[in-house]
Amino acid sequence: MTRRFLIMILAAVAGLFTVIIPEVLMAEKPVSAVKPFRIRTLTVRVIDADRQPLADVRIFQNHCFFAEAAEKHLLENSHHTTDARGIAVLEMKGKNVDLRMWVSKDKYCPLHAWWAREFQTDGGQIPDEFTFQLERGTSIGGIVKDEQGQPIAGVRVAVENITSITPLAMFDNTPRQPGVRPEPQSCLAEKDDVVTDADGRWRLNNVPADDQLQFHPRVREALPDAPELGLKLTHPDFSGDIRLGQLQRQQGITLESLRTQTATIVMQRR
Repeated sequence: MTRRFLIMILAAVAGLFTVIIPEVLMAEKPVSAVKPFRIRTLTVRVIDADRQPLADVRIFQNHCFFAEAAEKHLLENSHHTTDARGIAVLEMKGKNVDLRMWVSKDKYCPLHAWWAREFQTDGGQIPDEFTFQLERGTSIGGIVKDEQGQPIAGVRVAVENITSITPLAMFDNTPRQPGVRPEPQSCLAEKDDVVTDADGRWRLNNVPADDQLQFHPRVREALPDAPELGLKLTHPDFSGDIRLGQLQRQQGITLESLRTQTATIVMQRR
């Protein structure tokens, strides 16, 4: 399942950024009734650039594991929030196959960490404690209009950090190595996170700085024309993006125009 997840990321980018929902995030069934478990804890600490604790940070945990004597792995998702000390305590059940954590807070750059036995030499070595240090995010934005130049309200704008893709996600011949943790999170906005207002304007404030939006050389070689940030616009009354980045590529939207929040995308009424 993990390999299929990585292949799907590649398909999303190489195929003009087709947006898909990775199956690894979808728990097959509740696992609370399955016994026995060996349960341990993982203490997650989240701090800011000054090493001060960050409260109310959202943590999404996706854990694939084997229960004792089980023939098939189990999958469990859970949501956590850090306390005033910047701490959240996560439960770890059974023998780890693949553990993933997505960490996010408004106005901060989101991060991701994972431990996977199949792809990392240390994928089975989950620590007792792990610390995420979140950097302050920077802003991007733009305007969405119709063909008559009128603003469109209610457009949902999904944003992906394409530079977060690693060679491991693209090339089957990448040798197994120790995991790099944490890493930038690819999804910066989804669902209802960013919606245009009455003036057709939208804004996002958790984007890494330009010097952090750098492709790995192997990925850039494979995707020479890929933008650093991919947008996907949707609205029930207008034709949006079928593939991630479709309208922005067609209309010449640049990172500079997103930074100045002057990027204007035109959508056609259905």
